Amino acid sequence: MEIAIGVVVGAILAIAGFILGRSSGRSVGLSEDAPTGSSETEDHAALEAGSSSRESELNTVLVEAIGRVSAFLKTNVRKPLIEAGEAAGADELRERIEHALGALSDIDFFLEEPSMSKSGQSLVSLVEHVAQEFSGDQDVRLRMQLASSPVRAVVSGPVMMDVLYLILHNAGRFGGDNTIDIAVQAIDGRSLILVRDHGPGFSDEALQRAFDPFYSTSAEGLGLGLPHARSLIEQMGGHIELRNVSDGGAEVEVSFPSS
Repeated sequence: MEIAIGVVVGAILAIAGFILGRSSGRSVGLSEDAPTGSSETEDHAALEAGSSSRESELNTVLVEAIGRVSAFLKTNVRKPLIEAGEAAGADELRERIEHALGALSDIDFFLEEPSMSKSGQSLVSLVEHVAQEFSGDQDVRLRMQLASSPVRAVVSGPVMMDVLYLILHNAGRFGGDNTIDIAVQAIDGRSLILVRDHGPGFSDEALQRAFDPFYSTSAEGLGLGLPHARSLIEQMGGHIELRNVSDGGAEVEVSFPSS
């Protein structure tokens, strides 16, 4: 039990530190240049105000991060374990323990720094591979429209498959378990992957904050899937966009320069 508690506490501190570091970097970057012609007193006052603002922002981020991770662990680790009754058999206990360990592995996944060894890859092949894996894991129907001609991009194959799985998982969760459409195409020198669900679409707030770490409209989610996906895509030189579709549902577009 002490080991389990240590893992949980370590996970909260690690993720909180991760998000605080990213937020701190953004804040410092916005305030490096002091106004020209300002006095030393004015500069000092501006620095103090900026420091206070950053501290307030970091505190807000920390509270949100710990709250989100705590809720995730309570739902996915603590609850499955404490609800195992005395009459629970070995198979049920094993299933509950595997569920809890899987949740902790999810946290580790978001903290890892993947290798970015890139090469020319067929996006059609990557999508087909991930679609097969996702269909085996989730009871969600996929409908694919894949280009007959090569659609290639310089990416890390394993990282790209992780990204696609995250996007499909998000579409499955918020699309109401309806069919997910996947299209791969090349347009104007760009290689595109489009993932569309048939749920209610993004709310105005969700569309604005979808890439904010630890923001989620699901009480059970960590709110790290789309932020992590965007970070990995941008590290590979790509771009990701979110939008609502006029006749219903939400769409994620991932694009890279064609290779």
